[in-house]
Amino acid sequence: MEVSEAQVFCNDDLPELECAVCFSQFNNVFNTPKVLQCGHTFCLECLARINIKSSQPDSLQCPLCRAYTPVPTLGLPKLATDIVVLSCLPEAMQRVYSIHFNRNRGKLQLKGIPSSVPPSPNRQHRSLDLGEQVNTELEQDPPSGVCPRFILIMKIALFIIVTGCYVKHVMLYI
Repeated sequence: MEVSEAQVFCNDDLPELECAVCFSQFNNVFNTPKVLQCGHTFCLECLARINIKSSQPDSLQCPLCRAYTPVPTLGLPKLATDIVVLSCLPEAMQRVYSIHFNRNRGKLQLKGIPSSVPPSPNRQHRSLDLGEQVNTELEQDPPSGVCPRFILIMKIALFIIVTGCYVKHVMLYI
């Protein structure tokens, strides 16, 4: 009995077929395997969630090694797809669909749905809500007319008052 080379696979040679963040199996829609510059692969959904919560929308920090990868000009879905992982998926899942990422609305949306996909009355499988974007207004400069040094002094004073009151409160019970 002869065995062809294609039939001989060691489990160590196969790539991981699930995302290391959410443990979902990769697919060709929202869980498309995307490769960061560091070489680690994660699903598009997890990378989009990370990007939404980040105060740096132009780059992604790898959840494993903390290396930064710039977000492509045309958006997060344009990150390189891990072709090795994709080739291990069933043949029907090896064609990647076009996805649009809207960071401001926190959504991944399927574009140009092929006629082979049956119509859905609720359209839920055509977009994915990722949650709310991080509020970066708190990190911006204070309003004009307010001295930054004054704000810093007020924050320190408030900290001292709060912690001082807390220490007095604790000492009363000791």
